[in-house]
Amino acid sequence: MRREDLIAFARRDWPSMAAMKERFWVEQKRRMTASEALHLADDLRSSVTSRRDDWPSDEERRSDLATHARVSESLRRVRAR
Repeated sequence: MRREDLIAFARRDWPSMAAMKERFWVEQKRRMTASEALHLADDLRSSVTSRRDDWPSDEERRSDLATHARVSESLRRVRAR
């Protein structure tokens, strides 16, 4: 790899690229079926477990469960109104 290539890479317009990525995923998720979303989530899970065989850790599982409990309670309160 050449030095100038690394410099060009570092000088990319990263905020614009992040905005384009955000727009892409908003539109992608809007068009996805439930089955496609589950398949994508499973692909992401497989990707992480291929790199981190300890994932999720016990602490990550506890944190995830706490998040699900908070979201569930919030949804119950919204339904009650």
